[in-house]
Amino acid sequence: MSDIALDTLTADSLRTWLVDCIATHLERPADTIDTAAKLSDYGLDSLYVLAVAAELEDHLDISLDPTVMWDNPTIDALSEALLLELAQDA
Repeated sequence: MSDIALDTLTADSLRTWLVDCIATHLERPADTIDTAAKLSDYGLDSLYVLAVAAELEDHLDISLDPTVMWDNPTIDALSEALLLELAQDA
C-alpha cells in the first residue's frame, strides 16, 4: 500500500484520511467536516467524487468503482465500506 499499511488500517484511520482529504478540497478546517453528513450536503459534485475516488485508489493502492462513493454517501459509511472491501481483497 502506498500511504497506509493494511495491518494498521481501521475505519477510524480511513475516516481521518477522508476528513482531511475532503476538508482540503473544500478549503475548510477538518474539524468542520461532519462524518455523518452526506457528501452532497457539502455541494460536492460528480467531478469531485471522481477526484476523491482517484485519491483513495492512490492512497490505498486499490481499484475502486466510483459508485462506492454514491452507495456510501457519508464519510462514516464510506470508511466502513472501504474497510470491508479491503478485507475481502486481502
